Amino acid sequence: MTSVFGGVEGGGTHSKAILVAEDGKILAQTEGSSTNHWLVGVDKCIEVINDMVQRAKMEAGLDPNTPLRSLGMSLSGGEQKDAINKLIDQMRDQFPTLSQHYFITTDAIGAMATASDHGGVVLISGTGSNCKLVNPDGSQIGCGGWGHMMGDEGSGFWISHLAVKTVFDARDNLVASPHDITRVRKDMEEHFQVSDLMGMLPHLYRNFNKSHFAGFCKKLAEGAEAGDALCQHVFTEAGRVLAKHVEAVLPAAQELLLNSELGLPILCEGSVWRSWELLKPGFTEVLGKLASSNKFKGHFHGYSLMILQHSSALGGASLGAQNIGAAISMDYSTNAKVFYRHSFNSNQ
Repeated sequence: MTSVFGGVEGGGTHSKAILVAEDGKILAQTEGSSTNHWLVGVDKCIEVINDMVQRAKMEAGLDPNTPLRSLGMSLSGGEQKDAINKLIDQMRDQFPTLSQHYFITTDAIGAMATASDHGGVVLISGTGSNCKLVNPDGSQIGCGGWGHMMGDEGSGFWISHLAVKTVFDARDNLVASPHDITRVRKDMEEHFQVSDLMGMLPHLYRNFNKSHFAGFCKKLAEGAEAGDALCQHVFTEAGRVLAKHVEAVLPAAQELLLNSELGLPILCEGSVWRSWELLKPGFTEVLGKLASSNKFKGHFHGYSLMILQHSSALGGASLGAQNIGAAISMDYSTNAKVFYRHSFNSNQ
């Protein structure tokens, strides 16, 4: 029987698992809840991973008791080495028939491994946010990925928090809102099922749930599309701060990456990118100023924003295979597509 490799895309809200053959054929795909071990704990994380993979085995017509050749996991929160080793050790102990070998990397690196083997920037904006630049020679540098207490700028959580904070500050006469808060306050009360600001306190502290809090971002997007100025403002600010992540890693980009056919390839991961038209004014403004700066003028010619056509679980599976000296056939031309290009000479 040919080798079967597994991959996991682990997010702060939703996760996916994939089984793939050596020739790149996808055998099965399943979904599950959060696998960010910093949010849900190691026990819940590995329980969800095991459940997704075992369901995928059954969907593919495989024996659930036959281990995969390898399981490569692309996880949000997958940075810290000791935590990763603990997670793998616990998976081996609790689920001995899950896989022969394990490999864990970050959600950003898994996404890039799905899209390209030539590098680029991965810019994640989902429940949380993160940014990684991967050069053609494999060297990496990152910005963000620190979670909601220290970062997550431009993410669904950050956008939701900015809107809620604007309402609180306006109520306290601490900071004047740049726009009328009526719609945001009404939508906030509806989303969190409260009737006043005091009712928000359990959601902010005792019963805080990051995924639910970030979910308010969807209502804000609806408000922005309906023309509400404050909703539009928070998305413009998110676009600016996401572009600042690119600005932070750009000095480490090799010339080969900057001079590629696509300009700087930026892989956009996470549900907030569905609202690209709302992010666009702030995002393009920051990168336009950067391109005209003394530091980058004549070097930063343009960029392309891409979106994955397959789950980053596929990249996780590929990296897991590589980790044991195997290889999965990858057709990068179908794995990602460009949805926006910007040249600093012409705008497409």
